[in-house]
Amino acid sequence: MPHPSTALRALMLASASLLAGCLTPPERSGAEPTTFETPEYFAQQGLAVVKASALYARGGTGQDVVVALVDSGLNTQLKEFEGRLADPGFDYVEGRAGTLDRVGHGTQMAGILAANKDGQGMHGIAFNARLVPFRFGDDNEPFFFDNNIAQSWQSGFDKGARLFNNSWANAIPATEITEARYNQVMPDALAVARKLVSDGAVFIFPTGNELKREPLAEPGLPRALPELEKGWIAVVALKNDGSAINGKSNYCGVAAAWCIAVPGGDTGAEAGLLTVGKDGRYVQTAGTSPAAALVSGALAALQSLYPALSPQQVREHLLATANRSGIYANSEAYGRGLMDLEAASLRRPEHMTD
Repeated sequence: MPHPSTALRALMLASASLLAGCLTPPERSGAEPTTFETPEYFAQQGLAVVKASALYARGGTGQDVVVALVDSGLNTQLKEFEGRLADPGFDYVEGRAGTLDRVGHGTQMAGILAANKDGQGMHGIAFNARLVPFRFGDDNEPFFFDNNIAQSWQSGFDKGARLFNNSWANAIPATEITEARYNQVMPDALAVARKLVSDGAVFIFPTGNELKREPLAEPGLPRALPELEKGWIAVVALKNDGSAINGKSNYCGVAAAWCIAVPGGDTGAEAGLLTVGKDGRYVQTAGTSPAAALVSGALAALQSLYPALSPQQVREHLLATANRSGIYANSEAYGRGLMDLEAASLRRPEHMTD
């Protein structure tokens, strides 16, 4: 496998220098990590791999943090989402406030992100976060819904979200994207993304499920528009146990500098991540979509631990504290490494600046 580029090495050194000497342990909540390691916690296998219980023990559960879910909608009537809505959101398919979820994809992502910790089934990684759901379409490529996506992002921001979960991507390799081409495909979304990143937002995208060595358009977009990088994360999916990339995930590739690895489940019986389906039953889901939702929730949980930091500072801290040992040193595949919420919650970057 190729070694990290000179630029990526420089970025890692810069991040380490930025954090060195200004990290102090955050206050603990008074609980031990084992307090949170319940059957419900272990049922969603990705939580243990990223050491979420250590973050919970220090008080990071997503409290008061709002995440926009831009997807196929959300079944807000389910018990797993009682108290989890910051706003009803909007359904651009039916042109009304609130959302349905005929496909089920959005509900499954919401479960990974913020399903309630209620002793039933599983819980989301940020079980105290609040969601603003949007339904922009049920099928076809995202570029068919450019304006709806742009409106969802702007509306989510206006309703308090600074973290945007986008468990989708246009099927164009990032290596083929230029600013001009993307402006032809997604002009409205691009304009809003630029504005919101400038205003402090963070966008999370999956690398895609084509088993390629490069990500799709959106996760790799900062390659063509570097000003987006500070508000961007690409996510690669691992097997449930975190032992290797899963059976269909694209690599981080050109997005290595802003990419992170987390469990996303795999194909096969009981190999996915447990979440909640649109009818309320617990189902398995697998791919880079749930991996992206896991990172969105992790950012929300970490933001609640460090409320004085901006979302973009929290993003950089999450990337800087990723585990780069062993196989995760391969930047082409795993980017900045395996997400490690114990490391991210053990130390606080006091003097980070945007």
